[in-house]
Amino acid sequence: MTTGRKPMAMRHFESGSANGGSVLVFCPDARPPAYELVKGLAETGMLCRFVTGYHYRRGLIERLAATIPATKSLHAGLKRRVVPGLDTAQVERLPSYDFLIRAENRAGRTSPKLRARIAKYRTERFDRQCAESMLRWAAAGAKLAVFFSDVGSEFAMARARECGLKVVLSMVTGHMDEELETLDRERQRAPEFYPLYLGDGSLDLDELKRLHDRRRRDIEQADLVLVPSEHIAELVETRSGVASDKIRVVPYAADVDRFAPASRYATPERCRFLFAGGITQRKGLSDLLAAWRQVRRTGWSLTLAGEAPRRALEKIPQDDPTIELTGKVAYANMPRLMASHDVFVFPSLFEGSAVVCYEALASGLPVITTPQAGSVVRDGQDGLIVPAADPDALAEAMNRLGRDPHLRGRLAASARQRATRHTWHVYRDRTLEALHETLLQSGHEVRGVVESLA
Repeated sequence: MTTGRKPMAMRHFESGSANGGSVLVFCPDARPPAYELVKGLAETGMLCRFVTGYHYRRGLIERLAATIPATKSLHAGLKRRVVPGLDTAQVERLPSYDFLIRAENRAGRTSPKLRARIAKYRTERFDRQCAESMLRWAAAGAKLAVFFSDVGSEFAMARARECGLKVVLSMVTGHMDEELETLDRERQRAPEFYPLYLGDGSLDLDELKRLHDRRRRDIEQADLVLVPSEHIAELVETRSGVASDKIRVVPYAADVDRFAPASRYATPERCRFLFAGGITQRKGLSDLLAAWRQVRRTGWSLTLAGEAPRRALEKIPQDDPTIELTGKVAYANMPRLMASHDVFVFPSLFEGSAVVCYEALASGLPVITTPQAGSVVRDGQDGLIVPAADPDALAEAMNRLGRDPHLRGRLAASARQRATRHTWHVYRDRTLEALHETLLQSGHEVRGVVESLA
């Protein structure tokens, strides 16, 4: 819950910023953790620049999109690409990143190789553009650069270090070794679902290796690695050899005002299970369908919320009245959808930390998930944790909650309480504390380094 009072570390952080903003944030897309961090930095006077792709402002394109009937829905989407209250002078927009994503998606329909080339160019272009301006930002007072996974691996991180900046990695994906192990296992365990690992997207192993290589360089160059879960922290320490004092676990969050519980009439005869997210094998599609075949019964239902890839539709029983496919759910409708169900199921095989699990907790839903989902769900308190790639264990957990409305009610109450301890306000405070500590440990002046490079 928010109190309006800044924690001590944040007040010290702010008071030490008399010379203006000292933190750069690099994230080309609109992921909530990045936006929330930028918001917190701006509020405390610590933001130097937010370097991103598209960021909404009332320019010519936006005015046209708002007035032309055919593009009003586009305008509604564009308006969500903004950090509320942020001074646009603190935003460095590199919109070519978003244009290239559109070109990449279009190319993917006909030429996977062309799509991969555009993806490589898109990532490297953003990286280079960030690196080219690093000296200017350092001269303006930047002392620390925060990168959200694999956007500065080759050029910008190295340039930041040359300019004397501390480098912080916010690791938004799971560990590379775990993904490789997951792919090897799925290829053998579920060969018919393996091509659906990314849905209709082609699984280009060469491109994946390139991404993994970038992510390894991210970790190697970082002075501090922020991770959203204990599961990832353990892998970064044991697999990448990063000292534990260079890793900070900062869980994600949900908007507990938007997502809230609804009154439910719970009986063993009626239970509504909900899955929301990418309907892909990476999210455990085959395990969810196999578990449902074991537990389905009259009065119980399973909702799959999200746009199902064409190839996934071939695997989902279309004649099963207990399964509902919603298609793409509008952002504004997700809280209502969550509140209309009884249990959230998310059997992910590989994840960073799925925000949708936090939203389910905030909605008062017991969550059945895996350690790989990177959630803050506590087994037996806010939900049930099952092993990944184990449909029998998943079915057992679904049966247990479906048949015991009293257990559902107890876990639901705890789920909501758990969510109120993981708000975006708390996420901002914890992240700012970690950045503050990193700056205190720097022990050197950036100005002298900048002058030597200029």
